[in-house]
Amino acid sequence: MVDLSLLLRVLSNAIPIMLSAYGELLVERSGRVNLGVDGIMALGASMSVLVSAITGNTMLGLISGLATGLAASILYIIPVIVFRVDQVATGLLLVFLAWGLADLIASIGYRVSPSIPIGSLQYNILALITVIIPLILWLLMYKTWIGVEIRAIGYNEILARERGLRVDTIRAIMLLIGGALAGLSGSYMALTLYNGKYFTGITGGWGWLAIGSVILGYWHPVGVAVAAYSIGLILTLRPYLEAMGLGPLSISTPYIMVILSLIIAAYISRSPRFKPPRIL
Repeated sequence: MVDLSLLLRVLSNAIPIMLSAYGELLVERSGRVNLGVDGIMALGASMSVLVSAITGNTMLGLISGLATGLAASILYIIPVIVFRVDQVATGLLLVFLAWGLADLIASIGYRVSPSIPIGSLQYNILALITVIIPLILWLLMYKTWIGVEIRAIGYNEILARERGLRVDTIRAIMLLIGGALAGLSGSYMALTLYNGKYFTGITGGWGWLAIGSVILGYWHPVGVAVAAYSIGLILTLRPYLEAMGLGPLSISTPYIMVILSLIIAAYISRSPRFKPPRIL
């Protein structure tokens, strides 16, 4: 029999990966990939701790993390969308820049703030939103004309421009949403998973796991949610694997899953039945 408490504990670990993955899903469906997710998460975490510590209000901390992610995504939009700079190089630069800014903010002295306990009203609302978002994204992507435009841009940018679609505008909006969700997920990590604390390396590479979840879920909202939750399950089971003497394997397993997902996605994409975004 499935232990409900275990499923809820897995969800608490999976929420930051799921939120960031939802945002990256929209970005990649529009034909771009933002490798700066992990840095944006760290920056959102640092800013949320700063604001929560100063105001004593964790809700403002969450909002500040979301707003920080929104602002950070502009550092990607301007070079990539406006000036056509290479998106991979820009994403990697954004990671290092955001990591540095996050530590700089924390160096002011605000590394501890009020927290959002698991089971609190704020946590329950955020968890509910995280679970509902895949349905909303599915309706958006497959049942509205906006979703058709987003997918069309990701499949064939040249044809989309010829048809008069607002390619750059839509991509910029998707990037803003992706950055906001990454910032929010970083805030959650600091305020909930780490009890209101920020420290260097707080994301632990989970931003990369979020990007991998998009591929593992094959760019479908429900698939991405399942993939991110599965990675959350592995992260939750780490202590049990370590107790069995599988410490190194428990640490690397989520990342092994991402590598395997890349191989599987490359194989599946050869089939004419499946049409992933052409960013691959």
